[in-house]
Amino acid sequence: MKLRKSIFGISCVLFGMMLLSGCQKQTKMTLPPVSHKTLTAMVISDDHVIAPSLHDNGKAFTQYAANDAGADLKYSATIFRAFIAKALITKPDVVLISGDITNNGEKASHEYVAKQLRRLTAKHIRVYVVPGNHDLNNPIARRFKGKHQYSTEATSPTQFKKIYHQDGYGQASETDPSSLGYLVKPSKHTWFLMLNSAIYKSNYQQGNSTVGGGLTDGTLQWLTKVGKQAKQAHATLIPVLHHNTMDHTVIHQDYTIGYAEDVRKAFTTAGIKLSLSGHIHAQNIKSTKVKNQSLTDIASGALILGSHYYGTLKINQSNGTATYHATPLNVSAYIKHHRGNKAMRAYQKYDHDVLYAAGYNAALSQLYEDRDETQLSSAKVNQLARGMAAANIALFRGTPVKNSAAIQAWQQMPHNTSLRGFVLATKKLHGNVTWSGSVQ
Repeated sequence: MKLRKSIFGISCVLFGMMLLSGCQKQTKMTLPPVSHKTLTAMVISDDHVIAPSLHDNGKAFTQYAANDAGADLKYSATIFRAFIAKALITKPDVVLISGDITNNGEKASHEYVAKQLRRLTAKHIRVYVVPGNHDLNNPIARRFKGKHQYSTEATSPTQFKKIYHQDGYGQASETDPSSLGYLVKPSKHTWFLMLNSAIYKSNYQQGNSTVGGGLTDGTLQWLTKVGKQAKQAHATLIPVLHHNTMDHTVIHQDYTIGYAEDVRKAFTTAGIKLSLSGHIHAQNIKSTKVKNQSLTDIASGALILGSHYYGTLKINQSNGTATYHATPLNVSAYIKHHRGNKAMRAYQKYDHDVLYAAGYNAALSQLYEDRDETQLSSAKVNQLARGMAAANIALFRGTPVKNSAAIQAWQQMPHNTSLRGFVLATKKLHGNVTWSGSVQ
């Protein structure tokens, strides 16, 4: 490798500036800073893309996809292309992706995503990515053919940085010495702190990816340093990371970042008022007070399921305020345009059924397990399962579940009934789709 680089370097010197520019493919890439008053960012998370080359839609893949917790894995690449098409129309200043870019960290899937993202960077749309818990050193990276699944090449941290050189790493003004984190400055007044909260070093030893996440002491020290720089520059600093910085729903174990209180304190000390995360798959916005300062965490709903949300963050660079709105991606329209009505209807059915089944089957399993104690009839179990399915969809959507007879049936169950608290909590969902506030 050293010899090859030396030869290539000598060639550049000998053959002039044209070849010299060719030697700089992995150097820092810059665009003119955003100078207009409002900086606009499109925000997505949990794309979970599997490259089309890794499956044939055969029996093994179909069975695997049907048990993927409600995700539209069969359509993951299509959904991502639909987002790219929307971004090309919208033309934001920035696209932010807060991790779980791929299904299980397959190198081919990362390369597929990066190829799609080049369509944005070619139009001078800045793209910044961070890894999620699925994306690196994943021992269960798989490809599928016919009735079988096989191991496929996963992605190392070094490969990740190279693959996404055009999508953040090549634009970094500085990097975190302790992780894959980096700082980008798309404008003089707005900086994004792309933090690596994924834990992946022991994945191969344990045989799976680590769901929980955290920031090292070194990363927190670097964060503090960057916060001081932002204050001196009078810049708004917004961190983007995969794991949530506070509890968003009744299910939060391994979704909220480790030592969350310390992270929130570090954010507040750095002058941070807004963070962008994902991981939990549910569209949810939470705020808290830290040292009498307001801190908000917007957890983006997973692009791969439910409403297929993308967020639009508009930052007023003059007064340091911002607005956010989550919008459902119209995947049906994209499929209709490219593949016709029949394909669109097939997608719509699959899209609904796979998410509905995830909640329904989870409830059936739990309710039948408890049936000796509850003595519920089959009709009642099925009614409650329908309520759970509706509640699950509402959780990911971030808006209240409709107070149907199935939901009322949960209300009438004993307070200690499994899943009751989860279902009824979805009646109170609010304030998760829009947000406005100060970011500086």
